[in-house]
Amino acid sequence: MGKLIFWIVVFFVVLLAVRLANIAVTKARRDASRGDGDAKASRKELEAEPTVRCIDCGTYLPKSEAKPGPDGYSCGDPACARRR
Repeated sequence: MGKLIFWIVVFFVVLLAVRLANIAVTKARRDASRGDGDAKASRKELEAEPTVRCIDCGTYLPKSEAKPGPDGYSCGDPACARRR
């Protein structure tokens, strides 16, 4: 009975070691993919940009790509503007 408990403990210790090694590898990959940039800059890149709806076709697009007009935002697609 003692040998069985010993091998069960060894098994779980090995599983724990593998888990800790995988966490370390994942963290190293994540840090390498971020590069040497500032943490705030990388967080800013991940933030979602507000979207607006095109008044002509109803498509949602990022506010930075939309063209403001007197009635609202437009996507700027010539075919979309002709429908109006």
